[in-house]
Amino acid sequence: MKACFFIKAKEPNIITEKGVRAFVMERLLNSSFDKGSVANLDDKTIQVQMEGDEKEVRKFKEQLEKDVIAKFGNPIITFSDIQKTTNDIPNLLKSSQALMVGQLQKDIDVQLKILDSLNILPEKLKEMNQELKEELKSIPRELAKILKK
Repeated sequence: MKACFFIKAKEPNIITEKGVRAFVMERLLNSSFDKGSVANLDDKTIQVQMEGDEKEVRKFKEQLEKDVIAKFGNPIITFSDIQKTTNDIPNLLKSSQALMVGQLQKDIDVQLKILDSLNILPEKLKEMNQELKEELKSIPRELAKILKK
């Protein structure tokens, strides 16, 4: 059976920020299926496709619903019914490689943002150093005032 179902969140970014797609792909990779894929359709929806015995597909989806709630709590995620499809279902290992490349790109983007923020760090440190120098210079005067009392 070639099948698909959708996982949908009520709020944007719940799916993408919590790593639901990667979680589902990991479950698919550890299943008995040879063909399958998990794709973000938008910031609220994932499409899961798989090919295998109908009983196994239904069993997988039921267990996945429990696992998603156990892992992510219930951030208002719903699962659609299983639908038969005529789509070609890709080899599971190929689609997992595509997911890894996508995750790597996200990581690179984060690293670039960190590097950009580090570029302004020397200037900020210079400012903080100057402020600290001024504060340290005032300590003897403040101590003298206190001791005179």
